[in-house]
Amino acid sequence: MKKLLFFLFSLITLSAYAEDIVIGKKYQLESKVLNENREYWVSLPSSYRKNSHKKYPVLYFTDANLNSFFHTFSGIAKQMSADASPQIPEMIVVGIVSQNRVRDSAPTNSLVQWGGTATKALETTGGADNFLKFLQTELVPHVEQNYHTADYRVLAGYSFTGLTVIHSLYQTPEFFNAYIAIDPSLWWDNQIMLKRYSEFSKKELSKRQLFVSTSDRVPSLYPKENYVIEFIRKLETSPVKGLNVHSEVFGTDQNHHTMQIMSF
Repeated sequence: MKKLLFFLFSLITLSAYAEDIVIGKKYQLESKVLNENREYWVSLPSSYRKNSHKKYPVLYFTDANLNSFFHTFSGIAKQMSADASPQIPEMIVVGIVSQNRVRDSAPTNSLVQWGGTATKALETTGGADNFLKFLQTELVPHVEQNYHTADYRVLAGYSFTGLTVIHSLYQTPEFFNAYIAIDPSLWWDNQIMLKRYSEFSKKELSKRQLFVSTSDRVPSLYPKENYVIEFIRKLETSPVKGLNVHSEVFGTDQNHHTMQIMSF
């Protein structure tokens, strides 16, 4: 009995010293561009508090609240930049919470979803320009004013928000230094981004980076057309001056829902 009581009291003592594992913090920013409050989450590098003079690149990505993306991306960033064998520089990770994903992601208004059928769920689409304006004129300046940031910005997105990444690259390619588009929804609006590539390919950029990925999808599960592969071909056959491109087409053992971790 005494041993049991000692064991139970030991557990109570241990729990008294328990601390939360904190990977980041949540904030809100009042957006005049979007006329709403936007929530964003920030994860700081392990050395951030120890070195006030060091400046860090910043990774911005949308869908912070989708499928634990914030936990995944911030964790991978910390693991790959660990002191033992760093593969990438330490970075500040900023995840933007999606409030109206289809509105903020799509560059044009269309009711036609993947597969060719129309749906009212897409009525609010076409707000990508406004979202990028919020990002570039409000959120990024706010982050750079409040954190030790280096002059290197990365924009990442997956699926529908990967479409936003490509749109941002087309519209304001010099704002971000690097772009990560994970299986972007290039089927959107009758492949409008593919049709706009010809005009984009005439631009001359200054040391910009693009990573784009997709998978060699299983035909029984997905349509035969993979517009991301077509986009990669365009990048190869009509390269953009000053844009360094790395692409990855994973095999049939990967699909749209496994792209995030594999690509990052």
